[in-house]
Amino acid sequence: MHPLSDAHHNLVLREYELRSKHRFDKIESVLAQLAQGYGKANFVGWANQILLTELGFELPNKVLFEASIGEFNLGSLYSQCVFEQFLAFSREFFELDPLKGQQKQATTDLFLRMGYHAVGIAPCADGRLAHMVSYILRMPSHMVRRKAHAGALFDVSESVRNWVFTEHLRFREAIPNKASEPTRYLKIAAYHFSKADPLHLGCAAHASEDQQAAKAALERLAEFKQAIENRFGCGATVDTVLLGVNTDDDSLRVHVPNEYGMADLANYVDCHRLYHQTLNLTAEQARSAILDALRNGMNPSGYRDDFLSKQPGIMPVLAWLIEQNMAQIQYVHSYESGCYPDLGHAERFIGIGHGFEEIQLRNLTYTSFLDTLEEGIEDVEVGIKIFKKLNVSRMLPIPIVLRFDYDGRVPGSKARVIKKAQRIEKLLHLRFADLSEAGLLHTLCTLRDYTGFTAAERLDSQTQVYN
Repeated sequence: MHPLSDAHHNLVLREYELRSKHRFDKIESVLAQLAQGYGKANFVGWANQILLTELGFELPNKVLFEASIGEFNLGSLYSQCVFEQFLAFSREFFELDPLKGQQKQATTDLFLRMGYHAVGIAPCADGRLAHMVSYILRMPSHMVRRKAHAGALFDVSESVRNWVFTEHLRFREAIPNKASEPTRYLKIAAYHFSKADPLHLGCAAHASEDQQAAKAALERLAEFKQAIENRFGCGATVDTVLLGVNTDDDSLRVHVPNEYGMADLANYVDCHRLYHQTLNLTAEQARSAILDALRNGMNPSGYRDDFLSKQPGIMPVLAWLIEQNMAQIQYVHSYESGCYPDLGHAERFIGIGHGFEEIQLRNLTYTSFLDTLEEGIEDVEVGIKIFKKLNVSRMLPIPIVLRFDYDGRVPGSKARVIKKAQRIEKLLHLRFADLSEAGLLHTLCTLRDYTGFTAAERLDSQTQVYN
């Protein structure tokens, strides 16, 4: 065991991962069992008993009846089962807090001491980075604002709006600290690559060109930083961090900032290498080795001391992120022999819209943040392309969960979100009409009041618009 890992915590994470993915992976075998009983006199009742016993839920009698008319409709039932499992999965995440993501105060206080009052993370929408927060970085999910975009190409304007909202809370309500305190906003962008098959298993949005993926993410960080400074002055500046994720084993490339606070593409700490270098040290020695690796990286041109005097908080933050990643590398070594067997895509469904805080598992979901389909169409098209290989090639439909959050404190917020969800769902079926008309694209609209720890709720077509 690596000295900076916790065997018990890793075991808890492993049990949650296996249990959660099993509820989705079991669907095909259960439906195959139903297909064998197709034609029974009491098929609907018998099928629901099997579903309840094996998957923990029943489907509406109408759904089972329609699926059993003529030829057994496996595809329709498959999507319905995926949607039911997602809703159950969401309830468990928010109501039971299995990953302790709601217990954020200790980590929030730690970051405040290091000089940061908020953290925003922009990973790629690729499902192999869906566990970026709770596993790779071991951060409380409810402390971090995570918005996934294909290629980590986050919306700069949307990020600026969120920064304004964050600072407004500090000015008006001193959350999480007073605006007079000299803390900063930390923005992290995470691209990804594969050492096992760099030409084919890298980022699809960048044609598996690792350098291009890193460069594009870095450019977005620079644009975000510049936008804040241009609009609100240099005193309102943010700090940025560029991370690369090896999707084979979750090890990070932590790009070290230069004297101006911007990441250097060619200068990074390789956490996989550092893990092996510190494996037989004590915890204290391993932490010292992490700091040494960062100091060496910060001093390629003799600017280290000047930079650290200007940015005293970035060093401990980067060291902390690397230490958290050591525990995740150990996780992959303990349970996957150091390399995931599913090196490529193996997502179970697509998630588009807002939120999806409950998605904290690798290769469970291809998730893309969007407000309108027009703005997010490129991300959605990447997801559809992935699922044509994963599902359509096996004559299984593509299940898409649409999720839009609303503020229960604001009159009319839910009604407006309902209209948005229904509009985007309709446009989605029009945009991919060939799949939809062939019964190979199914959707579920969900809503969530983000002001509390409530689960996603189903939005049926019969739902009435109300305040």
